Amino acid sequence: RAPHMAKLMNRGVFRPMLGVFPTLTPTGWTALSTGSWPGTHQVMDFNIRALGKPLDETVWGINTGLCQSEYLWNLVERAGRTPILVKWEMSWPPTVKTGIQVEGTGPGVSNHHQIAGYHLFVSGKWAPRPIGGQRDPETLDPSALQKVRSIDPVTIEDAKERGWIDLPASGQPPLEVELTIQPLARGRESMNRGKEGTPKPFFGLLYAEGEDGYDRVRICGSRSGSDIVADLGVGDWSNWWLDTFQIDGADIEGYVRMKLVTLTPTADAFELFVPQIWPREGYTVPDEIASEIDKEVGSFLQNPARDALGVVDDDTYFELLEYHHQRLTDVAQHLAQSRPWDVLMVETHAPDYTSHFFLSQTDEFSGADAGTIERCREGVIRTYASVDRMIGRLMDLADDQTVVLICSDHGGTPNQFRAVDIAQVLEETGFIAYKEGTREINWSKTRAVNVGLVHIFINLKGREPDGVVNPTDYESTQQEIIAALHTYRDKETGRYPFSLALTKADAEMVNLSGDLVGDVVYALRPEFDGAHGKQLPSVSFGIGGQHSTFILSGAGVRQGVPLQRQVRVVDVAPTLCYLLGLPMPDKVEGGVIYEALEDPNWHLTVIDQLKD
Repeated sequence: RAPHMAKLMNRGVFRPMLGVFPTLTPTGWTALSTGSWPGTHQVMDFNIRALGKPLDETVWGINTGLCQSEYLWNLVERAGRTPILVKWEMSWPPTVKTGIQVEGTGPGVSNHHQIAGYHLFVSGKWAPRPIGGQRDPETLDPSALQKVRSIDPVTIEDAKERGWIDLPASGQPPLEVELTIQPLARGRESMNRGKEGTPKPFFGLLYAEGEDGYDRVRICGSRSGSDIVADLGVGDWSNWWLDTFQIDGADIEGYVRMKLVTLTPTADAFELFVPQIWPREGYTVPDEIASEIDKEVGSFLQNPARDALGVVDDDTYFELLEYHHQRLTDVAQHLAQSRPWDVLMVETHAPDYTSHFFLSQTDEFSGADAGTIERCREGVIRTYASVDRMIGRLMDLADDQTVVLICSDHGGTPNQFRAVDIAQVLEETGFIAYKEGTREINWSKTRAVNVGLVHIFINLKGREPDGVVNPTDYESTQQEIIAALHTYRDKETGRYPFSLALTKADAEMVNLSGDLVGDVVYALRPEFDGAHGKQLPSVSFGIGGQHSTFILSGAGVRQGVPLQRQVRVVDVAPTLCYLLGLPMPDKVEGGVIYEALEDPNWHLTVIDQLKD
């Protein structure tokens, strides 16, 4: 299913790679991009402790301004060479100075640029397509908003009574459905490009072209059948069209596309999907690169409707995913073929999307029925096949002096048991107290709280605004928390879900250090976690595991070798620098993967040749 990755493995080296802890996007991608551990680069989580503030206040981790280490692309620039980044994760706000960058914020809805997220207009006999089982929380999977309505209900009316003109010939009385696009819809509020969007209506005309009932929708800009934007049969996508929207009173141009997913002959079920609306400009460095993409490539798409998985049908999602991968490749190929470059970095988050959705129910131990397991396994296969096609197209850019690296920030595992809620554990064990009848923390009676994914902070006097634990009791409280986690037994299974609990000082063993690290750091067994996050990076479980992908091929790399010695996420950047003859990034902690190289001492070989 992945012939291009197989070819790279046959031509190069490969090994499951040890990632970071927590096994999470911000920590992992930043480690890959800097060669330093989270304790050094300090991008610890999606939700990071806000020092000096109440313990329930956090800093949003998708922000390069938090990183204390040098990024690979800035090192490349420092060496006088040119990087190109295409949707490289965790690279926004841009730090690129002389290179090129296209987007690069975070997964799915975690971006600063979209005009609107998806819209799914539904009416009548419609139902979502969930796979069952638990959903990973937004603290782990911020690309799937869970506090907003997932559909846009609409009402079907008689078109003539609504004042339509220029109606097409129809075997049934034409019907109207009003389709209102809401700018800023389904975006992460803290990352939206504005505060208020002006609703923009389109008008759908349901009609019967054939003799078997309603079978088409005509999308119009007004209640005129001749004011056509698109005309669709069931399963049809429109072309992308450029339209204008208003956000905070300013006009912004963006690309729109629609698909008629469902329309029954009696019009008792209607479903029309509109994917993310992306702007023409404002998402690149330099700014003019967006105009170049618009002219030479076409519409960009940052999110292939990951947040609509389980709501819209799987085929629609995978059609968008294929377009997304094609467009990432188109942009990368255009930029790389039209100017000199030294390092090209392209990212897809699709494997993570499938880890949070399809992978969760791929194993029998998930308790899912046979049909769901088959659907989920097919979803995993389709994801990696699409990723592989993208890789194949990018491989066309490589010549015999090129190094090609395929890597990931973490892995993913299927679900077995209900995920452990650490706040509930701390409440049950007497560390968190709530005000009577509410879920508001009673700080006067709370001794410790969870922050981010794997950190527990003690409510310490003199350090926290509402501290209650005396400094003299700090170490004993740490040990009390650790004992509570180690002895905690899950009520449903009778098992012990915590695989690790460490003091802040001992957390250096998992490469966590500094003021942002909890007083206690913990890890869960994979059967009590979601797709990833709180599991150790060395875990294997069922069909999945937390090891990262590492495939290296090309100039200076051994061929067809499964590496035997350990490879770590922080080793990626220094190995690339070594191969490219670049200096090492500032604060690098990883090492060169010498086992992967044809000549580990190539620099000495070159010196000897120069002497001759």
